[in-house]
Amino acid sequence: MPIDANKAVARRHFEELWLKGDLAVADEIYSPGAVGHCRDLPDQTGYPESEKAEVQRSNAAFPDTNVTIDFQLAEGDLVVTRWTFEGTHTGPGYGEPTGRRVRATGAHVHRIVDEKIVEIWAHPDNLTFMTQLGMIELPGGSG
Repeated sequence: MPIDANKAVARRHFEELWLKGDLAVADEIYSPGAVGHCRDLPDQTGYPESEKAEVQRSNAAFPDTNVTIDFQLAEGDLVVTRWTFEGTHTGPGYGEPTGRRVRATGAHVHRIVDEKIVEIWAHPDNLTFMTQLGMIELPGGSG
């Protein structure tokens, strides 16, 4: 697949699925055998349903979710996307609603084969996210 086509599939993950909440997109862009890797958590499987559940949970907690793509780089079947997430924690999920506005960045590497995402490496800045929600405090009270 051409690199631009792979980048477009990865872009749909952020802009249509996560930003717009169009869950049907997950069925179109994920291979059912996809595997997701995120830090030291167990590998995520069960796509596309597992991704739909994550989107629903996040968008319930942050109904004003905004996701922007900062940039993308691609080579072969891999697409790297640096993204920024912003939202106000007013709904259930991620603990009790705090009313706090969060802004965090991260990067995803998607491996795309035949227009389907087959493997994902997710690298969100969870420290910033949890600090802004008040879930953890940095040394010196700078949270």
